[in-house]
Amino acid sequence: MRHSFFSRPDGKRLRDIDPFMQFFPFIMKNRNESAIYFKQEIDITAVKAFLHERNRASVSKGGKGIKLTLFHVVLAALVRVIAERPQINRFVVGRRIYQRDSIKLAFVMKREFKDDAKEEIVVMDFAPEDTLDTLSDKLQKEIYRIRSEAKKDDVKRSGIVNWFNVLMLLPRFVLQGFVSFVTWLDYHGWLPSFVVDLSPLHTSVFISNLGSLGIDAPFHHLYEFGTTPFFLTIGVSQKVPKVMADGSIAVREVVNLAVTLDERISDGFYFARSMKRLQQILENPRELENPWQPKLEINGDEVLVAT
Repeated sequence: MRHSFFSRPDGKRLRDIDPFMQFFPFIMKNRNESAIYFKQEIDITAVKAFLHERNRASVSKGGKGIKLTLFHVVLAALVRVIAERPQINRFVVGRRIYQRDSIKLAFVMKREFKDDAKEEIVVMDFAPEDTLDTLSDKLQKEIYRIRSEAKKDDVKRSGIVNWFNVLMLLPRFVLQGFVSFVTWLDYHGWLPSFVVDLSPLHTSVFISNLGSLGIDAPFHHLYEFGTTPFFLTIGVSQKVPKVMADGSIAVREVVNLAVTLDERISDGFYFARSMKRLQQILENPRELENPWQPKLEINGDEVLVAT
């Protein structure tokens, strides 16, 4: 999407939304002041069976495919929900509400599975029509690139994190002035696009997979710097007894997702339906094997939009 010289490089200002929504950023000035928190339990029994089936099929074909994990499915489900529910891809900066023009996800990864291994922040753009396969392929290539570069140069970091090697050499008063200047530029929408593109704090969602560390999902704060309005943490899976639709009790595998949202970007009803949709996709992952197709509601009924 093209932007004029004086417009933000990452989104379009929304001028025709409810005046009440436009007024919100003036009474709730900070992102954490505006945060809402909730935890969603997801039944991943079907997901685990799906992943086992897909990975076993990959091995039977010579093991050339990507080993899919729950993290891949969560990322793909987030991309799908953002494509379907674009209001959760808004952000607030400079007391104004914008619609982000890309689906951009960020997460932290270890260079190696060691306690003392350095962490890298991965920032990636995805397309609305990405499937689980195309997303996984993009993710694998990016992780391979980062880890390959780390082996060549143990000091150099990936993306914007590499700048910290230089920034932390500055005196405190200079560094504080620099951060204040960058924040001022962002407030007015003048932050250069190359900074916005690399920044993990100018993304649709920041994800933290704590299940791999064996702990449950905590609620994470939102960062005041940047524009990210949505933080999601993934907890460790566990088996619990659940009452099924027919009244029987079965042991199911579940995982908690802890979500922190900036409520200024939309209303509670929209958020609730968006999170319900995320749960629906995660509990029915085969939907992610096919590309997303835009839909339009007419008199309450959804119809496909010709593309």
